[in-house]
Amino acid sequence: MISFQPPAFQQHRLLRGGHLQTLATVTPPGKLGLPTQKHTVTLPDGDAVVLHETCPHDWPEDGLSLLLVHGLSGCHAAPYMIRLAKRFHEQGVRVFRIDMRGCGDAFGLAKQLTHAGRSDDLIAALGAIANLAPDGRLGVAAVSLGGNQILRAVGRIGSGADPQPDWFGKLNRIAAICPPVDLARCSENMQRRILRPYNYYFIRQLMSRIPPGVRARSDFAASIASKRPRTLRELDDQFTAPLSGFADALDYYEKSSAAHYIETVAVPTLVLAAEDDPVVPVDCFAESKHHWSRTVKRIVSKHGGHVGFIDRQRNCWMDRVLADWFLGDGC
Repeated sequence: MISFQPPAFQQHRLLRGGHLQTLATVTPPGKLGLPTQKHTVTLPDGDAVVLHETCPHDWPEDGLSLLLVHGLSGCHAAPYMIRLAKRFHEQGVRVFRIDMRGCGDAFGLAKQLTHAGRSDDLIAALGAIANLAPDGRLGVAAVSLGGNQILRAVGRIGSGADPQPDWFGKLNRIAAICPPVDLARCSENMQRRILRPYNYYFIRQLMSRIPPGVRARSDFAASIASKRPRTLRELDDQFTAPLSGFADALDYYEKSSAAHYIETVAVPTLVLAAEDDPVVPVDCFAESKHHWSRTVKRIVSKHGGHVGFIDRQRNCWMDRVLADWFLGDGC
């Protein structure tokens, strides 16, 4: 059992409740302002992801390399990716921000969609990082949909469903922030009328960022001929599932949810969530609903929204928690 305890969190007085906490983080993409090197990682099917590396000049060969993974409709320039990269760089960590398939600088390198079940893509990215830093330690901090991907990846390896890579023993710690581990439950939650604005936002973002390689596919042309989806469930039924080889949205949710593998996660893992998250229902993290590995530390804050956690000083509490998790005593 992991004994990690984070610092106390007090939400901002003017940003009370899950919706305000969530919306406060919706800001334009930023720039890191540090020297960055790009690495293109070609995947087995010919698509690629892109890694944006920022390495401190005095980084030791046995130091920590941290992979930052974005969520749905995000990329390497998402505000939380920039913020975390700066913080960890200042603390001597070699940081890699990923652009998943069709996202950010990988936009023109994909004929397939990224989705919640793309665990293999993260394993490929970590393998590339391990080759760049053969004597170092590895860590992953993944937000929202990315959190589901990394939990699924590590859990599948722990269960024997996927082979264990040679570098896997270097994977020191993992953090997943507000991960939608039960995709069917999250989809059901998003069907609520009060959450229609979230559906509109995500659908608009995703439909405007469909890679040209996907748009050129004949099955995409057939999918786009139908009426525009109004909810994420409709989007997954109309686009995500059929274009990714699933029978329908429910088949996609069943096969891609990390909940089936969280019992076999064998790497020390932090799951950070909030009771008032409007996107991911808090019951997804209940022991009574899913069996959790003893190597997973679940911290569910009373407040924070979806990847919000804005405190009284208008700083992001999750940044402090992640720094303590990856760099604190015993790490």
